[in-house]
Amino acid sequence: MFARLALLGLALMSFAPAAEAQSALKTEYRISLIGLPVGRASFETRLSPTRYSVKGQLSSAGLAELVSSTRGTSSVSGRITGNRLLPERYRLQYTSDKKSWWADVRYRNGRAVSSDIAPPAQTPPPSDFIPVKPSQLASVVDPLGGLMIKPGSDPAAICRQPVPFYDGWSRLDLVLSPGDGEQDFQADGFSGKAIACNARIRPVSGYRTSSNGIKFLQGRTIQLWFAPIGQSGIYAPVYVRIPTQVGPLTLTATRFAKP
Repeated sequence: MFARLALLGLALMSFAPAAEAQSALKTEYRISLIGLPVGRASFETRLSPTRYSVKGQLSSAGLAELVSSTRGTSSVSGRITGNRLLPERYRLQYTSDKKSWWADVRYRNGRAVSSDIAPPAQTPPPSDFIPVKPSQLASVVDPLGGLMIKPGSDPAAICRQPVPFYDGWSRLDLVLSPGDGEQDFQADGFSGKAIACNARIRPVSGYRTSSNGIKFLQGRTIQLWFAPIGQSGIYAPVYVRIPTQVGPLTLTATRFAKP
């Protein structure tokens, strides 16, 4: 459970530094379940006026390490066009309880054009499986950089849009809506206001309708706080709270600074 929920959290946690000619940012996160430490994650983001890349690492810690060991890496690279960050290649690899998963997805102009995954989709698929259609991949973002958002002159617009994720296995929308306004937030390297949004999971395809995890998350609200990163005009999550059947899983940014 920790691996899949933490990876969902990683899909919601990525940061971009101020838009200098070349810049880099190191970020670290604390992952907790019902207030107890269960993992940690870190990212290194590089940004130029026309290109970006993010590399992330995840590992279990604390009580979770006693139950099962989880390790994962993820990366994305792409180009910046106006207010859009367009991924070109997304990669993920993680292991948990001696099982391994990996994905390598390529995008072109916002469309997912190829994906290699392991384990592969079951053949023949279960009767309740909703397959991914090519038309559903026409305008998607990767899970790692998909919430690096340039809202323009109205930061509150962040909370008024769906985010169409595709990770090689599944297509889902993260539907954002206004939350509790602005919230004070502090971390090593940042002190200021964060914009609070609510989010709902809307599965599109690449999943089983009988999945208990999907059914549970569909009826729950995820909390996301976005904060501005330097003078780049980019906002990204600094806090995520995901409901689980045993209590809330939270990911909190504790540091972002130059490596």
